[in-house]
Amino acid sequence: MTSPLHRNLRKLIGRRYRYLSDNCILIDILGDEDCVVLQRLPGSTSEPLQTDQYGMARRHVPDTLTLPISSADDPDTYSEELLLLFNQDD
Repeated sequence: MTSPLHRNLRKLIGRRYRYLSDNCILIDILGDEDCVVLQRLPGSTSEPLQTDQYGMARRHVPDTLTLPISSADDPDTYSEELLLLFNQDD
């Protein structure tokens, strides 16, 4: 089941934000996990190496962050992390 909070956030996928000194893009809304997924844009930080099934480094991949959507105190309001993201909008 998708809440109104999640439906409203879907409209923002693909939008760029600044979060804690990193430039990011909102790439997904995970309704079941109640979080948004941000991808750090190149130049914000160094890209980590992704390993294969044998543990060998194969390629650089963008770093992602997940932020909770709903507040732990009140599930009908946005989390502090998400409000910080919106307040630092570029």
